[in-house]
Amino acid sequence: MTTNKIGLMPGPPCENQIPDSSLRAPSAAYRSWLKARDIMSEDIATIDPQSAVASAARIMSAGKISCLIVLRNGHLSGIVTETDVLKKAVMTGHNFHRIKVEQIMSSPVRSISHSASVMDASRIMEVGNIRRLVVLEEGNPVGIITQTDMVRVLASYTVSKEVSEALTSDPVVIASSASAREAAELMASQDISCLVVMDENAIVGIFTERDLLKRVVALNKDPAKIALKQVMSEPVVTIPANYSLLSATKLLERVGIRRLVITEYDTLLGVITQTDIHKALKAKLQDEEQKYFSVLHESYHCIFTVDMDLITTYVNGAFMRLLDVTDPNDLIDKPFLPERFWEVPGQRDRFLDQLGKVGVTVDELSLKTTKGSRRSVILFIMPNKNLTGEVDGSHGILYDITDKR
Repeated sequence: MTTNKIGLMPGPPCENQIPDSSLRAPSAAYRSWLKARDIMSEDIATIDPQSAVASAARIMSAGKISCLIVLRNGHLSGIVTETDVLKKAVMTGHNFHRIKVEQIMSSPVRSISHSASVMDASRIMEVGNIRRLVVLEEGNPVGIITQTDMVRVLASYTVSKEVSEALTSDPVVIASSASAREAAELMASQDISCLVVMDENAIVGIFTERDLLKRVVALNKDPAKIALKQVMSEPVVTIPANYSLLSATKLLERVGIRRLVITEYDTLLGVITQTDIHKALKAKLQDEEQKYFSVLHESYHCIFTVDMDLITTYVNGAFMRLLDVTDPNDLIDKPFLPERFWEVPGQRDRFLDQLGKVGVTVDELSLKTTKGSRRSVILFIMPNKNLTGEVDGSHGILYDITDKR
């Protein structure tokens, strides 16, 4: 019955600017984002749509996972989650051997390409209010990203805030004498994943979707006949409000849970869930990146980034002004510095060949602008590395030395 065994934790200048709307956010220029394939779990648990909900609950409970991919004749048909069980199965009855997975599964499945960035995945999850994404390669499921995966990787990108900035300050509470069905109905109506169980103003437990799945549905018990004190998790894992989001994230992962209760002198202040942490981290990263984008855009240095295939992914305003370019689409998503910008025929091919072989490159180039003006530049370029240390592109600067020639 006892799953959470930790009690209170101690707290540890530019002219002729090109409008912002004409430039893309330079994700590669600021961070080298990991891809969906880098953080997904490849060990996908599947189930047939004709299987009983009780069977699905047992598989998820035994594997300590929050969802199953539903395959019909080997093809992706849907996904069934703990929330589906809460909102659909429990509300339709209590004989979970008779209710089929296809009756409660979510379809169509929210998915993402294996090559999409983790920030793209994060945006989809937040906008869609979902906690997992199926990862596809050539239309086939090759993995799954959960909110746990997303919180872990986003936390590694940023300086953490305190949980007090992200917690749900008005948590929903319920008495331990209430039935599991009453609790499920309350969670479904409030669209929340847990309830704090309190008796006489004292926190005695927490009831979550997983508790419902593991201790009620998987055992095919009638939720109307089971009191929360029989199936809730206790003692509750609590932390103070000045705990950092990073520390909270590590604690959640270490204990294997998805929410923490915030207290001060045994008084309930709120609850922080993985969803809360995900939103807070993503918002902070977006704010940091936008500030960095402004710095890049306003810089008098000519800044650019390219991917592994030497396709341009970002140029700032100074770079465009150097070449008399007014439309960023003349450069972005195209091979780095198309031939028309090179004064000496063949120099571009030699340069790109060298660029593909050397880690850090410094070279003097002779370029020409769209208006035919000559530009002598010094190019400095070096590799981008993601959090795993893998090179996934390059970034660099062009220094205009025309006046010195």
